[in-house]
Amino acid sequence: MKLKKSLGQNFLKDSFYLDKIISSSQIDATENVIEIGPGDGALTNLILHNSKSLTAYEIDNRFSEFLKERFSKTNFQVVNKDFLTVDLNDVISGQIIMGNLPYNVSSQIILKIIEANLDYKHCIFLIQKELANRFIVGPKSSKISIQSQVFCDIEALFDIPPEAFDPAPKVNSAVIKITPHNKYESYFSKYENLKKILAICFANPRKKISSALKNFDMDMAKFSFDLNSRPEELEITDFFEILIHYEGQI
Repeated sequence: MKLKKSLGQNFLKDSFYLDKIISSSQIDATENVIEIGPGDGALTNLILHNSKSLTAYEIDNRFSEFLKERFSKTNFQVVNKDFLTVDLNDVISGQIIMGNLPYNVSSQIILKIIEANLDYKHCIFLIQKELANRFIVGPKSSKISIQSQVFCDIEALFDIPPEAFDPAPKVNSAVIKITPHNKYESYFSKYENLKKILAICFANPRKKISSALKNFDMDMAKFSFDLNSRPEELEITDFFEILIHYEGQI
């Protein structure tokens, strides 16, 4: 079947990396797994051999029908639907979630899962390396790394080169693991206000944080962090501090 660039269809073909993804997923025969974007079923096949059941979400009806026929004699269900339109409350309940995510919607899919704050075991996703770096906590923060930290830990597992795919993408890829936590449970109900603050602060991430805070008309003397810092240099607890003062005046 002709692959559709509009759907970000770059399929992982290298068996070494496919096996490595399975090894890192911690799947066993008791696991119910969700796969996003199974495509031609290369990873799907391995998941099915190592799990109890698999539900896959495939937006392309051509591959959906192909997979339905290919895995008809296994404990497999394919849903021909855009995962971004799925009500996760009807779907997620303690599963491992996996997928070679379409690069053009990877961040939307990850944030949809994270922000739903539901009961999943962990996620193993193959995404563009540049995006992986933005999600992972490092020397510099990003808007989405702070958002993610509220609900989960994200770690980079290993990189995958372009030649492992068909067709080969023009970018490097990385496999990440997302593990939910409740460390900041007291801030879950304040998350929408936190997103507003992050949007303003990271609108100009190279400017001093004091410049962004002027938008909130706050008393600068209240903050414990260095006001000459840039937003990308602050930690999540610094943004919680801003959040507390912001909610104190609205």
